[in-house]
Amino acid sequence: MLQAALFDLDGTILEVRAEHFMQEYFQALARAVAPVMDVDRFTKALMDSVVVMLMNRDPSLTNADVFWHEFSSRMGNSREALEPLLIKFYANEYQDLAKIICPSPQGRRVVQSALDRGLRIVLATNPLFPRSAIYDRMSWAGLADLPWELLTTYEDMHFCKPCPEYFQEVAGRLELPLEACLMVGNDVTRDMAAADVGMRTYLVTDYLINPQNMDFREIVHWHGTLDQLCRWFSGANLEQALSDSLALDRVRRYVKSFDDSLAPLVFSEATSTVEEVARALGVEPGMIAKTLLFRSGDRNGLFVVAGDRRVSTKKVKQLLGSKPRMATSEEVEEITGYRVGGVCPFALATDVPVYLDSSMQRFEVIYPAAGSAHSALPITFAKLQAITRGTVVEV
Repeated sequence: MLQAALFDLDGTILEVRAEHFMQEYFQALARAVAPVMDVDRFTKALMDSVVVMLMNRDPSLTNADVFWHEFSSRMGNSREALEPLLIKFYANEYQDLAKIICPSPQGRRVVQSALDRGLRIVLATNPLFPRSAIYDRMSWAGLADLPWELLTTYEDMHFCKPCPEYFQEVAGRLELPLEACLMVGNDVTRDMAAADVGMRTYLVTDYLINPQNMDFREIVHWHGTLDQLCRWFSGANLEQALSDSLALDRVRRYVKSFDDSLAPLVFSEATSTVEEVARALGVEPGMIAKTLLFRSGDRNGLFVVAGDRRVSTKKVKQLLGSKPRMATSEEVEEITGYRVGGVCPFALATDVPVYLDSSMQRFEVIYPAAGSAHSALPITFAKLQAITRGTVVEV
């Protein structure tokens, strides 16, 4: 059960390009310290110290401890001279950066929808800034008055994103299991790393950060715009979506153990027909592999069929021994472990014989569901046969 939503700030619920903000921030900071130290030397020491802070894995040191230790080692005994300037900077010049911030009503709306759902909320921005600077950005965004349970700042946190310890530390502070937390962010590398430790993930695509051009559909649980996320929080089927995410994770683990190159794809919206899946993938309907459960007395058979073909009842009867019927949705979930619309033909809850429609061999790649109605697995027919140990039949 989902109990907490962790929200990244810049580019997620705050309408700003992070790289633009950081550029303006460093320039303003350099001007502020110019009276007491060489700007070029300061800037290099600052950037190098931030890199070390990002990489720190020592749980005994806060990010602030790491930063000041590294910065002092590069600049000498300058902390006493610098700290008063920083206090003045954050009280004055830093406030001018508000002009490049666009308060996002949508950002507030999506956080409020999480609260309305009964979720605890965390501001899970990367803890590279002091508390006052983060609070200011929240105020500029119109988010400071919300009942945040935790803000991740550099004074309090011991790790940064994407280190797994960051997400573990947040869950520990909340006294929640990792799977009860949802990480919401726009950075594929930093925010979505939460999935590696067992958190649920929602990638916000309005200001997407994806420098490596990864196919994020292979790693996230859900993705979409802030507007879609707001509707997702407010929807009636949120708990079922969370249950589906566990099925998707089961498929991911199963295929990785079989072939590390296999990875399910996740759609931004659930699909309910072959045509909808085909449109979402940009392929022809025949490439969508329908997985259908038939029952004949006490015998079951799982038929994986090309999206443009129908199963012959006569053929099913020959294979199962008596007149068959389609399983009910309740039977499908009990026997396969998946809901109708998301049935994957392997990693099943019970032992069911699998039959593969031979006509699917005409395609280089086919797409069975991967545990939920918003997922599909690109796979060759040969690999599908190997992983399911299915019998090839003409349907």
